[in-house]
Amino acid sequence: MPTLKRATSLSPENVRGTDIHGKAVVLAKTQPQQLALFQTFFPDDHNDHYSNTIELYDAIPKYVTNPKLVDTMREGGKYLPLLERQFHHRGEVFTVTLRPARLKDREGREKEYYPSPREELVEEALRKLACDRLNGVYLDNLAGVQFTLYELKQELRNRGHDIHLQSLIEALKICHGVDLHMYRKDGSVAVA
Repeated sequence: MPTLKRATSLSPENVRGTDIHGKAVVLAKTQPQQLALFQTFFPDDHNDHYSNTIELYDAIPKYVTNPKLVDTMREGGKYLPLLERQFHHRGEVFTVTLRPARLKDREGREKEYYPSPREELVEEALRKLACDRLNGVYLDNLAGVQFTLYELKQELRNRGHDIHLQSLIEALKICHGVDLHMYRKDGSVAVA
């Protein structure tokens, strides 16, 4: 899905922006009613009566926190293997596979990355922008969030996690480039 770095509304149905690679795109925009579900807060004694896929998504062990371990896993200093992890959620066993994001640096050299705690912070800030500021949209029938780099940088700063612009852009590219698939114990796809 294209991640818009800058977006302007053309009409209530279309949004023009640039994707993660700087290419101009126009996407169909609709307001997802599902995001309104995450904007309503229930008292603590009612939480067991409601569930959603956000809880499952948050339970996925998708971040790699040991950079030294990642460096030892690199083939040729560049490439990382497919990462597979098992975890339990609400009594069910799941397996998640992560294909690392492959990025090119300014000199055109490729290197692969797993999502790290930095990407987790960026993802949480994007979720907050989507829900709190009603910037969550469907773009070509895929869930997305409209934001500017300035808005995202400010949200991270407000949370005590100021980040340099180039590092923020790299984190967004990693979030966009990682391929995550989740399977149940019987092999059926839970998330792709």
